[in-house]
Amino acid sequence: MDLKQRFLTQSMMTLIGTIIITGCVGYAYVYFYNLLNKSPISGGLGETAVIVMEDDNIIYNNEEFSSLQIKEMLMNISVKNNYYDNGDKNYSINTESFTTPKGGKYIIITLNPVINTDNNYKSLIVLVFITFLIVFVSASVVIQKQNMKNIIKPITNLTRETEKLRTGELETAITDYGYGEIRELGSAIEQLRLQLKNSIYYQQKYDENRKFLISSISHDLKTPVTSIRGYIDGVLDGIADTDEKKKYYLSKAVDKTKLINTMIEDLLLYSKLDLNQMPFEKEKVNIVKYMEGCVEDSSAEFERENKSIILENKLSNIYFVTIDSEKFKRVIQNILDNAKRNIEKESGQLKIILRETNSSVIIEFKDNGKGISKDDLPYVFDRFYRADTARAVEGSSGLGLAIAKQIVESSGGRIWAISEIGEGASIIISLKKAN
Repeated sequence: MDLKQRFLTQSMMTLIGTIIITGCVGYAYVYFYNLLNKSPISGGLGETAVIVMEDDNIIYNNEEFSSLQIKEMLMNISVKNNYYDNGDKNYSINTESFTTPKGGKYIIITLNPVINTDNNYKSLIVLVFITFLIVFVSASVVIQKQNMKNIIKPITNLTRETEKLRTGELETAITDYGYGEIRELGSAIEQLRLQLKNSIYYQQKYDENRKFLISSISHDLKTPVTSIRGYIDGVLDGIADTDEKKKYYLSKAVDKTKLINTMIEDLLLYSKLDLNQMPFEKEKVNIVKYMEGCVEDSSAEFERENKSIILENKLSNIYFVTIDSEKFKRVIQNILDNAKRNIEKESGQLKIILRETNSSVIIEFKDNGKGISKDDLPYVFDRFYRADTARAVEGSSGLGLAIAKQIVESSGGRIWAISEIGEGASIIISLKKAN
């Protein structure tokens, strides 16, 4: 029901309700007056008095009028005055005469008290008017209170909240209460507030990522670019005076360009993940088979560096998790690359352990490297983590674990690290079991 219909309905209901209540009060007044006075207020007559006379003798008198009073009544009738006053009472007089077959003459005098109803009707009219006025005003006050609560106050609040939006205050939620259109208006303004808040948030994210990309490109690409220039200058200036040195210098330059390419790709990927611009195509995946495939893809790289990778399945059953299998491979690869850089040749080992809780599958990547200090542990998933000079590591952009965290959390999981110096480090991922 819109506001126009609501106001019209309220007015009609107020008027009809007032008329009904006023009518009931007037009816009750007349009813109880008649009941208490034993005479109909609407008829103007009360209880009838009867006098029966036979040959001028009173044989019946229910009101016990005196002979003198009866003579006055007959006198009034003779002069065609059909009313008789008896103190504070006024009667209308009717007479009937008849003669019996035996010659008896009878007169029946009936006296009907005449009640002055003018004052009673005035009282009734005053009562009806006052009742109508009181009921109408009371109903109007109640309706106005409801309108104040459900229309005026919500509009006032919306005005105040809209003013806050104009000044940039976007934290306070706008309630949607009141009648139809008012509630819809509140909901629309709340949606506007959320959209403004999100747009400002993403604008800040864009600005932050833009600054981050500019800073990262200018700072982190400076070293490999300088190295590339140095190697090329060495060839051009004749420092590399043999074919073997030239080949070495140019291969190093190529390696540095690969590093630059990796860094740029990681920067763009991290920026898209941070701004939620990377779509995820999630599917149910058998976690054991998935991890077996990832280990198989990386085992050759570990073997080339005389390092080992082991998958240990402690799951009690076959479990599925919901992930984007292609993007999650980036998580596994980044963690494997990070672990491979931190373990020694020959003795270096990375163990991938699959276990479970009541609701989750746990993937633990446990290496036997140097470990991470307690001071650095909280920051290993920050971009450009410096604890073990990640930026200086060959082929590393310093964003591997930061990207892994973004993808895991976007998949509805958690990732964290535990470590002790000298006892290696563990990167742990928790994923919810799929139904």
